[in-house]
Amino acid sequence: MSLLKSRVGQQAEQQRYPVPALDMQADQPVSLIASPVPRLKHERHPLLSTTDYRGLIARCQQLEKRVFPKTEAMNLSEELRKPNQYLFVVLQQKPLSSELRMPLISYGVLALCKVDCIARITKVCTDPLHRGLGAGEHLVRSMLAALGDSLALDSAQHIPASRRFACICGAGCLRMNVRAVQLHVDTQRDVAVRMYTRCGFKIKTTIPNYYAEGRDALLMNVNIGAQ
Repeated sequence: MSLLKSRVGQQAEQQRYPVPALDMQADQPVSLIASPVPRLKHERHPLLSTTDYRGLIARCQQLEKRVFPKTEAMNLSEELRKPNQYLFVVLQQKPLSSELRMPLISYGVLALCKVDCIARITKVCTDPLHRGLGAGEHLVRSMLAALGDSLALDSAQHIPASRRFACICGAGCLRMNVRAVQLHVDTQRDVAVRMYTRCGFKIKTTIPNYYAEGRDALLMNVNIGAQ
């Protein structure tokens, strides 16, 4: 493919999956797809190099080990080698700073299945120091937006303007034919259940002893575009 055709193709994709403009001077969290590294320049954070992007997996793994017990910790490097696995992160953007290592606030793993056209959120984790600020909700909404739910981010009107997050994920940028998104959550995690409900998820069923003996899980589901 010629360089001209390549540029034309990228311009066409940029128009089809537009990414919201990023205010580089804003001191605000920003969500993005960290793995696989976005191939289009306009889908990357301008302050992050390819090396920085790849280093995000190790940083997420450190937080994973800090937050979850060994029995529940996920090997992110191994998980992300599987087909159609995506790592989303929320970073604290530092305005006018030469420091490229923006603090990691939250991350999540999204798995896509082409067979049943269902995406599954297999991990959502927020640094305990940043909980209660809406990072987890914004992360989930960014995933839904990337899958094609153009209203996912617009629906967060209850979040004060001073706490709004930026997003480098064009609506539908994952370019997958997904009809629904599912996840499991511990029945005792009331805060998480309420957050997923705000994002449009509904309880489908309860799975006894899903995590361990006596620890049940809720299977929650949302249809893309149905919020």
